Amino acid sequence: MNLKLRHIALFIASMLFVACAMETKKAKSESYDVFATEEVEASEEVEALEEHVIDAEYEFNNQLINQKLQDFYDLLALQSEHPEFNNEVAEQLKNFTNDSINKYKTDDFFIIKNIKPMGKAVFVNDSIQKLKLSYDKVSDNSKTTDTIYAIITKKQIKVDDETLISNKIQFSKN
Repeated sequence: MNLKLRHIALFIASMLFVACAMETKKAKSESYDVFATEEVEASEEVEALEEHVIDAEYEFNNQLINQKLQDFYDLLALQSEHPEFNNEVAEQLKNFTNDSINKYKTDDFFIIKNIKPMGKAVFVNDSIQKLKLSYDKVSDNSKTTDTIYAIITKKQIKVDDETLISNKIQFSKN
């Protein structure tokens, strides 16, 4: 759904660029002051749309990170509570981290709450971002705050002549 919203926003932005180009051509035959005013207004509209797209992408990433982090700890809890599923769960956990799973194991069952980014994402390269997160681990007996890094890998894939962006999220203690 959010991906469709992003595509719609980008389509609207491109339509605004076309409209802006048409207005620019028309304005050249008119006075320079009218041209400058229209260009500024169109530029402001495009900037507002770009900010909206960036905000939507940021919200999408936050929701995705929150869900993946909870899934990661749910798998750890499942592995701890049901050792008979150890092999299957271990395979799934490999998708969540390259670290040793022992770094994350605990005997307590807990729920992840209050996941917050600590600062801005650091761009490792064009396709990889690293974001430090703070979160609360809430159990029946305690509440502790912990930190973890979310490593977000974005990859463009082409499906049916349409370019989509794939997001992969892994977690690391360093």
